[in-house]
Amino acid sequence: MLERARRPAPLKRKTIAPYSHRWALVTGAARPEGLGYAFARQLAVEGMNLVLVDVLGEELQSRADELHSDFGIETRSVACDLGEPAPYDALEDGVGDIEVDVVVCNHMYTPTDTPAILDVPLETQSRMLDINARAYSNLVHRFGTAMRERGRGAIVIVASGVGLTSGPYNGVYAANKAFQIVLGETLWYELKGTGVDVLVVIGGLMNTQGDAFAKFPRLLVAEPEPVAREVLSALGRKHMVIPGIVNRTFVLAQTRLMSRRRTVSSIGRFLEKGLNKSG
Repeated sequence: MLERARRPAPLKRKTIAPYSHRWALVTGAARPEGLGYAFARQLAVEGMNLVLVDVLGEELQSRADELHSDFGIETRSVACDLGEPAPYDALEDGVGDIEVDVVVCNHMYTPTDTPAILDVPLETQSRMLDINARAYSNLVHRFGTAMRERGRGAIVIVASGVGLTSGPYNGVYAANKAFQIVLGETLWYELKGTGVDVLVVIGGLMNTQGDAFAKFPRLLVAEPEPVAREVLSALGRKHMVIPGIVNRTFVLAQTRLMSRRRTVSSIGRFLEKGLNKSG
């Protein structure tokens, strides 16, 4: 059993201050080692009440209880399969009497065995599209429209560097992340001047998957808590954030210093080694 995480320090930049004592919604928040829960804990330190959303209902309720106990905030857990068609009845029941001012779209689904694209069953690819792409559009439209009408709110879209560069053996996931990046950047531009902030996160490898990244250089695997802090500190200041100096250096090299072909080949070899593929 994991030890309870230490209490995060408040953000130095008061980017969340306008939303203190209001409600935030975080998806993919059930696992204690996950980035979603790191976001939730940081938002709780800033005084936000929380709606946690995940398909893992029992674990999700445990996280909600922990946050209420540790920070004295109001919490709600919504067990919801975001791969189902919208509207999400369970989610609507959970937020029907409140205004959600901050939404962190963090959920994702990808096979654990990282097969090549043509070895991923078509039904699995479809479910990935439903959860990693369609659900982001559903949530953005549902809550973004309400925020625009109120003239207040913030949306964080957690994408990945593979959405900028491609990702052999994670091809469908990488394509989903590319969708999220374009969705978020377009939304940021179209909502300028409305009072609604949009931030796209270009994440790298993170220590949220147990020993799944054991074969990758440890320097490249970030911890969730500092990532969450850096992301929330950028809210309202940037349209995109690449958290972590190592991650930024990696993304810069791949997108600015290499040809597209060389980048894909380089990442392919890197992933073959890290994921123990034969190549």
